[in-house]
Amino acid sequence: MIDNIIYENINGTTLAFIPKKNFIQKQAMICFKYGSMHNNIIVDKENINLPAGVAHFLEHKMFEKKDYNIFDKFNNLGANVNAYTNFLSTAYYFNCVDNFYENFNELLKLVSNPHFTKENVEKEKGIIEQEIKMYDDDPYWRVFFNLMCIMYDKNNPITNDIAGSVEDIKNINEDMLYQCYKNFYTKDNCIIICCGDIDDKTKIEDTILKNLAINDKKTANIQEYEENNKNKSKYVEKKMAINQKIFNIGFKNLQKNVTIFDKIICNKIVLDIIFGKSSLFYEKLYNKGIIDDTFGFDFNNFNENASYIFSGISKEPKEIIKYINEEIDLFKNKNFKNKDFERVKNKHIGNFERKFNVIDNIVSIEADYFSNGFSIKDYYNSLQNITIEDVEKSLEYFDNDAYLSVIN
Repeated sequence: MIDNIIYENINGTTLAFIPKKNFIQKQAMICFKYGSMHNNIIVDKENINLPAGVAHFLEHKMFEKKDYNIFDKFNNLGANVNAYTNFLSTAYYFNCVDNFYENFNELLKLVSNPHFTKENVEKEKGIIEQEIKMYDDDPYWRVFFNLMCIMYDKNNPITNDIAGSVEDIKNINEDMLYQCYKNFYTKDNCIIICCGDIDDKTKIEDTILKNLAINDKKTANIQEYEENNKNKSKYVEKKMAINQKIFNIGFKNLQKNVTIFDKIICNKIVLDIIFGKSSLFYEKLYNKGIIDDTFGFDFNNFNENASYIFSGISKEPKEIIKYINEEIDLFKNKNFKNKDFERVKNKHIGNFERKFNVIDNIVSIEADYFSNGFSIKDYYNSLQNITIEDVEKSLEYFDNDAYLSVIN
């Protein structure tokens, strides 16, 4: 299963070859380590501050070709092509049943032939403006980004919407797009993932060598942002046309100088032990009617911005903060039970292995891990070897200062 993944360097580009025998669907993706947080860059020792939303805008415009319609190309080959941008990466991918190698060839051409003009960039601004407004009307999207805006300094790129604002995109032009493309869409800054019932790895390698026509090396660096903790508010509320109170509660993780995948694994296990549906915390607050089955949590790690996020629907989200801190303090002052640790660890291993029954999951996980600087094999090996002492230590870096975002 996971042991079957083959990683190779193809002329400077990482290939993750993931054979899945007897699966009908096939998927290929090329993922660049360039996302919405990477607006402040350094080129030839010069600091350049780009408008928020450039990475997302670039993703849109890569589908514009001078002489043909890229969607027709894939449709005629029986494939669906799509792309996405998140905080740390931009990815292009297709799904198909037949004609995998022909579609793979088109995917490499897609990212190798940009066509940006003043006219087509201006035209795209209206389309992206509608997308931005659509997300502004999504309460679950808004409650999260409102939380980021009070948790972090206003100049921290994590506070920007992935697509930027309407004002941001007005300042984007074709020269910026070419600059970002040439600097970051490079062989050493991407991973190509091929997954499904495919067996001709040599043909994939040859196709990459012949058709991936991008720069060899990344020629820009990302400016590192140092958080100044100047945020003045720990509460934000927005009125929207909904019948229930949606909340996101955030706590920062202050741990530095640790392997990212170990950090992610430990903190996800910590959250599940203390707040999962089999925990005393969940049972108590559920029975009190403070939370319902929408209650959830996650650990996020975007560059140096690591946080615990609790979410759901509740009439009393401020009460939840009090109970969370009480539970955290309780676990900080007494050892975790080994049986709880083993149960939750085995649950996470089982859930991770089950994800390998779905092609989409495998590919998106590998891309996500690549953007964080590790691989599926790194994560899985760490998950198997994590100890209760590792988990206990990670809780020391839970900052009890809470930030609350509410939509009602």
